[in-house]
This record gives sequence, structure tokens and C-alpha cells, in this order.
Amino acid sequence: MTAWLPDSIEVELAGPNLIRLWLPGLHADVDVERQVTIDWERLRITWGSETTTSCNGTLQVLRLTAGRSAVSVHLTGPPGASRSTVDTWVESALDALETVVAAECRTKQAVHQPAL
Repeated sequence: MTAWLPDSIEVELAGPNLIRLWLPGLHADVDVERQVTIDWERLRITWGSETTTSCNGTLQVLRLTAGRSAVSVHLTGPPGASRSTVDTWVESALDALETVVAAECRTKQAVHQPAL
């Protein structure tokens, strides 16, 4: 994730299926932990839950045709972040994710292959 998240967002693994996010530079620095669920069959990552009111969301890859896909993102940003700030973060992250995926496709190496 650090390869495609914006530079202003720091993330680390805090435990099994648990990430810790730091979002510096808002009205107050935001430091949160969120559960993460990865569904490889549906190509979906979910973080947070229905009970968390900020810093939660879902990213899902939608297969369009062979070699083509789209990404759908639903995100609730941190407290104090404007919509334009969150939109900028998402746009930056999607651009970086596209670069990572394109590089993997060129080298035919995947970051992760689910167990069979």
C-alpha cells in the first residue's frame, strides 16, 4: 500500500488484518487503527467498518475485458479533511496504483497470488 498511497499518508501493519494510519497536517494529526479485509475473489479491500465514522472505505477492482480494469473507491475521510483534500488523495493514490499495476504487467510479476 505504501507504494501507491499519497506521501502525506503513512500506513503500517499493526497486527493481523489491522493497519495504522497517520494523516499529518490536518487541524490535528490523525492517528487511527482500522481492521482490513481482503477478498481476493471479489478483488476488494475494505478498511474500517459500518461503526467507524471516519477513515473507512472500500476499494474494488472491476474487470472490464482482458487486460483492462477499473477501480471503484468509496471513502470516508478523516475528521477535518475537506472533500477536495480527500479527492486529491484518492486521485493521487489511483494514479500511483495504475503505475504499480502497469509495471507489474510489464514484468509479469504479481505482488500477491492467492493460495489455491
